[in-house]
Amino acid sequence: MLIELAAHQDARDASVGKGTASGPIELIARIPTRWRSRHADEALIALARAWPNLSTEMRPLALALGRDRWLAAVGELSASPEVESRIAAISIAHDSADPGLGKVVCTLLRDEEQRVRKAADETLLRMALRLLSHLPSRLLGEHYAAIAKIPVDALPAEPEVIELERCVLLSAISDAAWAFAAHRCRSPLIAALLLMDRSIATPMEREITTRMKRLLSEREHPSHAPLRSVLKRTDCPLLRERALRWLPISAISTAALDRLCSTDSAIEHEIVLAKSTLALRPARADKLSALARMRGSDKANGLLPKRSELGSLTEQARIGLIAMSNLIGEDESTSRALLEPLLADESTRVRLHCSALCSSLDLQDFLFDPDPVVARHAATRWTTIGIDPPRLDSPAGAARARLCAQNTRSPHASLRRLASDELARLTIDDASHPVSRQRARRLLESDPAAFTRAMRDRLSIRASCDGAIAMIRALGVERRFELDLIGVVQGENQPERARASAVAALARVDSNAARYVLSEALSDRDQRTRANAVECIEIDPVKLVEYKDDDHHRVRANAVRRLILANNGSSTQIDRAANESLIELLGDPRPMHRLAGTWVAQRTIAQQHREKLSKGWRPIISQLEELASVDQDERLRSRASRCIRRLSAEIQSASGSSRQSGNAQG
Repeated sequence: MLIELAAHQDARDASVGKGTASGPIELIARIPTRWRSRHADEALIALARAWPNLSTEMRPLALALGRDRWLAAVGELSASPEVESRIAAISIAHDSADPGLGKVVCTLLRDEEQRVRKAADETLLRMALRLLSHLPSRLLGEHYAAIAKIPVDALPAEPEVIELERCVLLSAISDAAWAFAAHRCRSPLIAALLLMDRSIATPMEREITTRMKRLLSEREHPSHAPLRSVLKRTDCPLLRERALRWLPISAISTAALDRLCSTDSAIEHEIVLAKSTLALRPARADKLSALARMRGSDKANGLLPKRSELGSLTEQARIGLIAMSNLIGEDESTSRALLEPLLADESTRVRLHCSALCSSLDLQDFLFDPDPVVARHAATRWTTIGIDPPRLDSPAGAARARLCAQNTRSPHASLRRLASDELARLTIDDASHPVSRQRARRLLESDPAAFTRAMRDRLSIRASCDGAIAMIRALGVERRFELDLIGVVQGENQPERARASAVAALARVDSNAARYVLSEALSDRDQRTRANAVECIEIDPVKLVEYKDDDHHRVRANAVRRLILANNGSSTQIDRAANESLIELLGDPRPMHRLAGTWVAQRTIAQQHREKLSKGWRPIISQLEELASVDQDERLRSRASRCIRRLSAEIQSASGSSRQSGNAQG
């Protein structure tokens, strides 16, 4: 009956529109209608007072009377001297959570009656949490999420109106937060902390929350100390994320650090670690690094999750854990114990970030990661590019060299390349690599005695003997190691390749001992050694002819090449022997001998040697053309073709120069 009476609207008198007066009968008939119209507002007030007693079926009917009328009724009840009326007004605001009632609720926070203040405190918190109901429950915590999810008896209104009314609620919360000393209620402070950084706020709402944020910096304001206390002690995970955002604000940074180090659940760790990119700002990083001084305290231990909690973290949070551990300056043992499970994390991104920030001890494990990106990144950090490598005789240098040698067999091409470069940087016996040559040269200049000891140690080891000889030749210090080289040549257990390289090195030493050893090398049982001796030793062409019929193709090729290049035309017999030997090499049925013949032709068949080759010129060219066209060996065809092209280019160049010279004379 009250709802029906409150819903009555004055009927417009048709006669008034015509300008005629009502008669006595008509006036008597309208008395009930006029009475209901006069008492409709009183009926709505009565409904508002009885709001706690209305059933769930009646409340939607009552609220349909109109939002503006209910706002006016609640405002009238809030000013009533009766305590129950004010409690009824707060009850309506609590059940409807209408933002338009925010100012009324904030006003009742200062009520003299304890029950009214307590009800207003709870209602304001519910209205604020209603604005955060779109957030996941884990961000608000169990208690506050339950409050935010309570169904509401909403007053009928357009969404645009509610959006404007939210500004009224935020303004009222801001005023109440600044006036904490007048009411001593916590809900305005909690609401302000939760709402001032709301991500979906409209531009108008952001302007209002700017006033809330100023309270964070007002250290001397009476509301600031309770605000810090609320930030530290309120059990809401979202406030821990807010604390990370507010670390740069010096007035509240201590309270924010306390809140970050006070964690009750893995969800709070998840929230902060997922936002770890915020800690990249130097102001936040400086605050977090201060925790290193409290490493042994419970306060510092609460910032990061325990090792047993890593399994419940998401991928982004595990990445954030790596960054946060590096920022706060954990000691190496603690950091390794925390991050050790991440070495075998299933996520490639997590392992990549871990390889970027882990200690040098763990970094070596990432070199064997199955993902090429992780392995390459770890190798780039592990390499000594840009810094001085360890000493050659140090255990660290030896261990690093062994690991490099192992990684040269990695399945990842990029890692093999980096390992090869690093190995060259750690050694002085890789003459093919410029970095190794540079280090050897620097050691020779800075400490010749140490260089000599290091090279002699390598000459005494079969595995490194050949590389050491190559480095000696590259640096041109054969004279310094003459006796060592002689020992290599005469050593029965030395590798054949090393003995041949030692022969080539001794050829640059002008001494009786070296010449004697080289003369013996001409009859050595090893073909490679004989070939190098024939190529390097100063020998009479007449004696050199003896080696043109050697069984090994390299010895024959070196002898023929030296005969063609060394003879100055004084001996026709030697020239004829050289030509015949080259033709025989090119026509030999053995592929390696024909290949050696093309090698000789590449280095001797040139326009300036045409007179020296004399009658053998044309047969040699014919043999090369035949090899380039019909030989079955691809290497032979390719080398013969290059030789012919080179010779053709020389002939064309010479003929072009002759024509230009003739034109100039003409």
